Amino acid sequence: MNRLPFFLLCLLPLSALAANPRSVALTIQDSGRAQIAETHDLPPPGADGLLRISPLPDTLLPTSVHAAPLSRDETLDILSQRFAYDLLDAESLFRAHLGKTLTARLGPDTLAGRLAALPDFHSAAPSLVLSAEGQPVQMVPDLNRLDSIQFPASPALTRRPTLLWQTAAGQPPPVAVQLDYAADGFSWSAAHEAILAGSGRAMALSTRIRVGNRTVREFANARIRLALSDKGRFAPLVPDPADPRAARAPALRPAADGSGWIPERAAAVTATFATYDLRHPLTLPAGADVHATLAFAESIPVETRHLYDGVRFDRYQRSRRTDANLGTEFSPAVETRLAFRNTTGAPLPPGEFRLLRGAADRALEWIGSDWLPPLAPGQDATLNLGPAAGLTGQRLRTSFVETDPFKAAEETFEITLDNQTGDDQTITVVEHLYRGDRYEITAASAEHTPGDAPGIIHFAVPVKAGTRKTISYTVRYSW
Repeated sequence: MNRLPFFLLCLLPLSALAANPRSVALTIQDSGRAQIAETHDLPPPGADGLLRISPLPDTLLPTSVHAAPLSRDETLDILSQRFAYDLLDAESLFRAHLGKTLTARLGPDTLAGRLAALPDFHSAAPSLVLSAEGQPVQMVPDLNRLDSIQFPASPALTRRPTLLWQTAAGQPPPVAVQLDYAADGFSWSAAHEAILAGSGRAMALSTRIRVGNRTVREFANARIRLALSDKGRFAPLVPDPADPRAARAPALRPAADGSGWIPERAAAVTATFATYDLRHPLTLPAGADVHATLAFAESIPVETRHLYDGVRFDRYQRSRRTDANLGTEFSPAVETRLAFRNTTGAPLPPGEFRLLRGAADRALEWIGSDWLPPLAPGQDATLNLGPAAGLTGQRLRTSFVETDPFKAAEETFEITLDNQTGDDQTITVVEHLYRGDRYEITAASAEHTPGDAPGIIHFAVPVKAGTRKTISYTVRYSW
């Protein structure tokens, strides 16, 4: 919608409205919708017999409204309900003044007349049509070019979102009601920032929550509960441009009809998976974001490791058994892994996890980031913080021989690790024995151990600062 010229509103005082609610509680879903519970003191009905309930958000869903007297001895019989907000947008404002006299000004020129038609605000240049007794119809081709438009005084104009209740005649309203409703325009996200101690064995962890309120109403001293859905457990498919993960393409899978590819998590449900309660009430200003601390731990034991998992399969996905070129592509990145247990005593919501290294005499050093999944108290997490600075790897196949065509083959790999950091490092090399389930390591220049899953072996390789180290192994497959 186009930005409109300055509107001069000459309005009479509104009828009595309910004051700010006694208490407010919001359950904010990661879908952008919130369920809101408030306790309202009711004002007496207006001259038209209507009860007016305000303040409310402009995004309220009228069909979700439920009201009940706070006292069981009282009754509330709502015959009809209407949700009004004439200043929601320009179209609502002009609709409320259709047929009424407006005054438009452009420099020294003034046009006055009744609003004859509703401007088309879907157009880039909405026109203003005014008519007056005994005068030809006047039209302004583009009302955005006007300096101002003066609207008449209007006691019935609803300048803020209001519920209008028609109650039974002669029935006094209850003193207070419990009002429950749903509204859109909210958001929340979590961010975890950890500072690694110089020893590398502990970190300080702070979890902060951002709560967004994109409605026109302020929520004062509100109790906040954050609701996490199954879909919200995962990193966003389209991260913020400043997020280091923004360069990674989302995981795709074939569509059910085979017509194309769709995001892997497109079918995730919106049912509530977990909830998180903020420790203190918050005031959410209209149209603003507020940040609050959810959890803090001064020292959490951690384990940091460097892994080299260089296997990259041939992009053409040839036969996994006999093709000699399968698995010869490799990545040079040595990745940093961080393992820890949630000892904060509070459940941690999913969100970006950032790890830095700190010392009293120097600035914080960036280590890496990853997406932290939902973490219950006492639950363990292992994060991949990305490539480690100063560490690289090279994986080359030096031999492939079919000792018995289509029945057995031997394959030899050579892995070289380069440590250009200032400290000695131990790098865990992960190798995938992907050609078959029946295999035997016939030779190895370093000791190996079974991995976390079948078909995987690990080599723990110490590499001194500023040096390279090479290991090799031979595996024999049989089918």
